[in-house]
Order: sequence, then C-alpha cells, then structure tokens
Amino acid sequence: MSVKYKNKNGFSLSELMIATLIFTFTFAGIILVFFRCIGLNEMARNSSTAVNAAKSRLASIGNTPFANILATFNNTTFTAAGVNGTGVTYVTSLDVDLLRITIVFCWQEKNGLVLGEDKNINGALNAGEDANGNGVLDSLVELTTYVYDTI
Repeated sequence: MSVKYKNKNGFSLSELMIATLIFTFTFAGIILVFFRCIGLNEMARNSSTAVNAAKSRLASIGNTPFANILATFNNTTFTAAGVNGTGVTYVTSLDVDLLRITIVFCWQEKNGLVLGEDKNINGALNAGEDANGNGVLDSLVELTTYVYDTI
C-alpha cells in the first residue's frame, strides 16, 4: 500500500492574508512607539532647558542684595532660548530677614501640549488657569528656596 502526499509549494491565500494583517498591526505599533519616543525626547529636552533657565534665574537672585530681591524679582517673568515658554518668579516675605522664592516655568510642546498651569504662556495667572486653587502658577519645573539676610 502506497501513500501519496500532496506537494504544497508556498502559502495559501488565507495564510498570506493573516500574515499580512499581523505584520501591519506590528508595524503600526512600532511606528506609534517611534513617534511617542520623539515626543518624549522633545519633552525631556524642553524640561532640561526650563530647569537650566530656572537655575540661572535663581543664581541672578543670589547675586542681588537682600534688600532689593523682593522689589526686583517678585511676579516678574523670564524666558529661555529654545523653548516656547515663560517663567515666573514669586518672592514672599516670611519675616523681616527671610524670603521664600519660588520659580515656576511653563512651556508648550510642538504638539500643543502645555506643561504647567499657564495655558496661554503669558506668565500671568488668568481665569481658569489655577487648577489647584493655590493662587499661583504651578508646573513640572518649579524651584523653591529660602533666602535669609545674614547682615
């Protein structure tokens, strides 16, 4: 008794369609991950620039005489090269010789996402922007320090 085997050369149409469908979904997922990584890279670059701008602002405050800090820096804005954003400096007098300095930087990514409460990037707290109700702008990049007059 002899057994005959049917010789199959290649794939059937249904196998090709299933393989193409799997490849398409896999490729689309890889492309989405790639574009998401590009967006995260931009966000990391902008947040690094914002942190450096805030640290630079803090250094300029440190080089200012204590008596002039409140008048010179309270509710003032600043920008950073390379990022579409605005920083705000808040100076609060806690005592005659103690100041709390908070530096906040909000910016907008290329995809339109605004990081921080300043939705129109003007450096001012407008109606509807204070999400947590604390009366000041908040952001991912926020530095707070205290300055004490030693004289």
